[in-house]
Amino acid sequence: SRRGELGVVRRSVDPRHQLAAITKAVQKAGEQAVLFETVEGTNFPVASNLYGSHERLCRLIGAGDGTTFCQRWIELTDACIAAREADVLEQAPAAVQAEFVAGTLSDLPAITYHARDAGPYFTSAIFLAREPDSGVPNLSFHRAMYVSDKELRVRLGGTHDLARYQAKAEERGEPLEAALLLSCPPEIFLAACASLPYEASELTVAAKISGAKLAMRRGVSINLDMPASVDIVVEGRFLPNVKRPEGPFGEFMGNYVGVGDNHVFEVSHVSYRPGAVFHGLVCGSPEDLRPLEAVTAARIYRHVASQMPGVIDV
Repeated sequence: SRRGELGVVRRSVDPRHQLAAITKAVQKAGEQAVLFETVEGTNFPVASNLYGSHERLCRLIGAGDGTTFCQRWIELTDACIAAREADVLEQAPAAVQAEFVAGTLSDLPAITYHARDAGPYFTSAIFLAREPDSGVPNLSFHRAMYVSDKELRVRLGGTHDLARYQAKAEERGEPLEAALLLSCPPEIFLAACASLPYEASELTVAAKISGAKLAMRRGVSINLDMPASVDIVVEGRFLPNVKRPEGPFGEFMGNYVGVGDNHVFEVSHVSYRPGAVFHGLVCGSPEDLRPLEAVTAARIYRHVASQMPGVIDV
């Protein structure tokens, strides 16, 4: 890049361990993002460490010139809570759908990050789903283990909004439709980091970050609209009352999470823009932790500022 923030690896790399090892070495040396032009087993290049710099995070949300990340983040999330969906979303032109081609999960990079991981994982996986009653959309990160072209296994946890959506659908004996968003623009990635009230939408945060309405396109196999700016989309549904073994996996705290029975995501369609770049994220790395630290700092800033107005300015 013109700023010297992108390193490029032109020789072919193995997605099993080697790609992650090189990414970690790049991160140890500095804050550069890294682009792997040729990855074995796939036609997709892979980018990593895109969000491993606090300075880049500030630029992406419009902080700077006297405004800190915390202050700008609070402005964005406050504005989104008051926004209506009609004010921030719009339907993409019909021609946008023609930009995508159908494929399979095995077209995508099959990255195995750690020596004891059960297999390839989608680690930058952002799930989009709607609350079964209100229809409010939610964006959230969840690791997804590749099993086959038709099945992923996903650890939802117990406190995430998506887990509540899935539990509500399951109580009715219904699957929960969802889309796995990969290769997202920065506003989608950062919006998924937001911690909002249950009734608020992360898509509105994305629109506020971008400064424009989000163009949405209709899913091919599910009744769900998704941001047209996302280059790779995996459509499917969480099956009710079905759990299967998932893991082990090297999680963000630097430890392996062992095998556990977790949710099954049945894949119904995969689409992508030709020439898309796949985002591979090393869990526990600066790219994983820096956005979470920044968003957490904003929550602490808000709390302290409310308790001690005029005392802090960070």
